[in-house]
Amino acid sequence: MPYEQRPNSGQLFKNRDRKNDKAPNLKGAGLLELEDGSLVELDIGGWTRESEKAGKWISLSIKLKGAARQSAANGASQPQQAADDDIPFIVEHDVSFERHFPRA
Repeated sequence: MPYEQRPNSGQLFKNRDRKNDKAPNLKGAGLLELEDGSLVELDIGGWTRESEKAGKWISLSIKLKGAARQSAANGASQPQQAADDDIPFIVEHDVSFERHFPRA
């Protein structure tokens, strides 16, 4: 039975095709189920990091599958700004830093 990706999950594997130091150590894929029931495929990259304060950890990059290739094919150098209708949520209360952490 072939492997079937479950919604809201993903996996990372060692990147055996790593060409330079900026390339991710780990690469993988994910599948995200949106509120309307539609599924979105994701490309996931991971970099192993280490610091004295935090110890070992993984930094992630998550993109829509094929998004980088589509932008390059269209000649776009910057991501396009989303219209208000494209944003799936609206924050209706003040979430500003100053409200929650007032200056003394």
